Amino acid sequence: MNKMAKGTLAIGLGVALLLGGGGTLAVWNASVDTPAGTIASGDLQLTAGAGTWTNGAGTAIQLDSYKVVPGDELRFTQPVTVKLDGDLMSASLTLTNSLASAASYLQVGSATLKDPSGNIVTAPLNAGSDGDYTASVSVKFLESTTGTVGTKASNALGSIGFKLEQIAPGTPSP
Repeated sequence: MNKMAKGTLAIGLGVALLLGGGGTLAVWNASVDTPAGTIASGDLQLTAGAGTWTNGAGTAIQLDSYKVVPGDELRFTQPVTVKLDGDLMSASLTLTNSLASAASYLQVGSATLKDPSGNIVTAPLNAGSDGDYTASVSVKFLESTTGTVGTKASNALGSIGFKLEQIAPGTPSP
């Protein structure tokens, strides 16, 4: 056998002895388990109450039997209750649909959302924001309507909707 083959054989035998248990290795170690506890998740809830219509004089009306005339402004108001439960809970409350009309003689105003103090909601809500909010929108029969435009007409106004959506912690405010 040549020197190269003998050297390779010796190295291979040494590695085999080390890997195959030809030597012992003592290592001390210890481990412990710790109970991690239980987490509880929060919640968010949104409910809407029955909406009401009032005329320009502030009198409650039944929309299906009320006869609007040029210059008259009707207002729809609906209570919305918000409940946020979570230590870092933040949510946005927005209007998803607003009343609309295709009739050129009707003007639908912008919908507003007010907090329990009567302030317009502009910022995200947090866990301390539970309460009753109020959404409202106006519909005006334009006083500039002339002749018999819009008489004996029926106009569907669509729907108004609300969305309460959590904002993940660390997300910049919209």
